[in-house]
Amino acid sequence: MMRSMYSGVSGLKNHQTRMDVIGNNIANVNTNGYKKSRVVFQDTLYQQIRGASRPVEGIRGGTNAMGVGLGMSVSSIDQIHTPTATTSTNKLTDMAINGNGYFILKNGEEEYFSRAGAFEFDIDGNLISTSNGYLVQGWNTEKVTDPDTGDWVIDTGVDKIRSVSIKDFAYIEPKETTEMYLSGNLDCSEQVFTPPAVDPEIISNWTNVVSFTKDVYDTEGTKVPVNIMLGKTAEDDWTAYWYVYDYDAEGNVRKDGSGNPIILNTGGVPELIQFGAGDLPAFGPDGQFPAGVLDADGELWSDDITIPADDDNGAPAVVFRKAITFNIDFSKLTQYNAESSAWAERQDGYAYGDLTSYTVTTDGTVVGIFDNGEARSLCRVALAKFQNSGGLVQTGSTLFIKSNNSGDPQKGAPGINGLGTIIPSNLEMSNVDLSEEFTDMIVTQRGFQSNSRIITTSDEMIQELVNLKR
Repeated sequence: MMRSMYSGVSGLKNHQTRMDVIGNNIANVNTNGYKKSRVVFQDTLYQQIRGASRPVEGIRGGTNAMGVGLGMSVSSIDQIHTPTATTSTNKLTDMAINGNGYFILKNGEEEYFSRAGAFEFDIDGNLISTSNGYLVQGWNTEKVTDPDTGDWVIDTGVDKIRSVSIKDFAYIEPKETTEMYLSGNLDCSEQVFTPPAVDPEIISNWTNVVSFTKDVYDTEGTKVPVNIMLGKTAEDDWTAYWYVYDYDAEGNVRKDGSGNPIILNTGGVPELIQFGAGDLPAFGPDGQFPAGVLDADGELWSDDITIPADDDNGAPAVVFRKAITFNIDFSKLTQYNAESSAWAERQDGYAYGDLTSYTVTTDGTVVGIFDNGEARSLCRVALAKFQNSGGLVQTGSTLFIKSNNSGDPQKGAPGINGLGTIIPSNLEMSNVDLSEEFTDMIVTQRGFQSNSRIITTSDEMIQELVNLKR
């Protein structure tokens, strides 16, 4: 009689535990990055009434064991780490993970993991979790420039992971121009161009030439517009003319006594870079500039330009520009039967610039935008994954720590080695399904009611037994 009562008590207690978990799930239905839990029940020990017996051939059959169960217990409370949808926040530093992985946060030497990416930069430039101020982990650039892209390189070695910060990137130092790259096509059907006397007064009136202007920079970030014209001087040969005007402190072009713009090149006239018999090889019969052909120094064909310093026409106390020497790469120019259109694709110099804004890319890189027009990769957040995510230990604030059954974190950059990518300006929502939780709540309530009936019915039966004494 008493066994049924205690079975009912175990049912009441453990359905109460299940209701506690359901209530916590529902309470966190709008908690970003929350991972719901579930309760799994199991039956408990059995009191054996009779053991099993084997059959005796030709005499009797075997009998099964008989036992009375002593109730139920909680087998496990499992974490469900399924990913879920994200919601847009329009906050630049908010991040959601699309796929596998957890953000890595640190509080002193303690390491935590979370799917909640509500981040911001604090007063010291550290990327932190807004809920607790824990430091987001990743990589910072060492300001080493990639020669191919011009961007700063970020070393994503696991041993380089540290707190993400932009405090050292509030500005970008000026860089002198050392390379300029030209692109475009020079029309092979263009008439041969015979320039008149090279006079600043009539340069702007030259016809049958392609002209453009590109800014270059000295060591202090002073901007200097370089004027370049390309004209056909032989059947397959072209000549590049370049010149720099003399500017005053206000940026105005200085003029001579006759009102003509002053050119700072040697002799006050445009300088020449000749194709074919001159400084550069001619275009090949396929219309391609002979890329791969090396000059006398063993380098690809190019030409150096040196712009003299501007000292205000001999007043050494006022220096507006340092001398600039840079290389022009012509290898991307072509000579096809198509309209001429040449331009300076890029140059690698820039002025001083202050950090004005930033963006976050899908690989977790924070890209800084400077007011000089430059963009640089400043830092990159790291992610971690686990062999058994369900083995993580919940610590509150949507944080987890590793356990003996989760395995050690496998850290890396977003989008690499099975780690998810970043969705900028979004936050991951809770994975609680209200319809499922309310259904479980009904089932749990009915289970609780049924176990309470066991207790009351057992009590009535005991009461009937006591009444036999009357």
